[in-house]
Amino acid sequence: MSSFAIIIPCYNEEKRLNKTAFNLFLQTHPGIRFYFVNDGSKDSTVKVIGDLFPSDNIEIINLPVNAGKGEAVRQGIIQVLNSQPTDYIGFLDADLSISLEEYYGLYVYAKEKNADFIFGSRIKMLGNNIERTFLRHIIGRLIVTLLDKKFQLGYYDTQCGAKLFKSEILHSIINQPFSTKWFFDIELFLRLREKNPEYVGIEYPLKSWKNVKDSKINLLSFPSVIKEIFILLSKF
Repeated sequence: MSSFAIIIPCYNEEKRLNKTAFNLFLQTHPGIRFYFVNDGSKDSTVKVIGDLFPSDNIEIINLPVNAGKGEAVRQGIIQVLNSQPTDYIGFLDADLSISLEEYYGLYVYAKEKNADFIFGSRIKMLGNNIERTFLRHIIGRLIVTLLDKKFQLGYYDTQCGAKLFKSEILHSIINQPFSTKWFFDIELFLRLREKNPEYVGIEYPLKSWKNVKDSKINLLSFPSVIKEIFILLSKF
């Protein structure tokens, strides 16, 4: 039984996948299993993943066409739930904006507190190192504030790509595809609240997070983001 399954959604990540970091982590954490979801990549992402070692701790899920991060994560969760018992299932961005060791620390803390879910939060405070571009920070804060006004989740950072959940609470909330690509994280939280508002969640301030070059989010994404905000506001 794997204690922790980590889903890594990948779309054209051949230049950003840090093989050294993944290999070192895999060799020092034998109880962890990675599920790399190749989301219709057009580059050599699959080959780069295939070069990782030890391969017994890795599974590659190939989606024939690009379906977006939310659907890649959802397909990864479904695969994990259908393959083997696991205490926690998490997902993490392929660029490792947060280190694998710090992400593993979230898992350890969640187990210690018996939390139903935990997610990283990019709160800039004394003693930590949060590197975000000014534009992304401002746009992110505006969007989160707007959506929280509507949904009252009370979370500071819903969009940080470092989250994990007890496997048992995911079964009934990932059957249906998400309505949005950019805000599937919020949809996931809303589904959890609808299922059981008493779930215990932890927002964990990260010690380090860095803005990695060639991010998929830029000014050209803004029209799609606005459209999806309206979809989310109308659906829930």
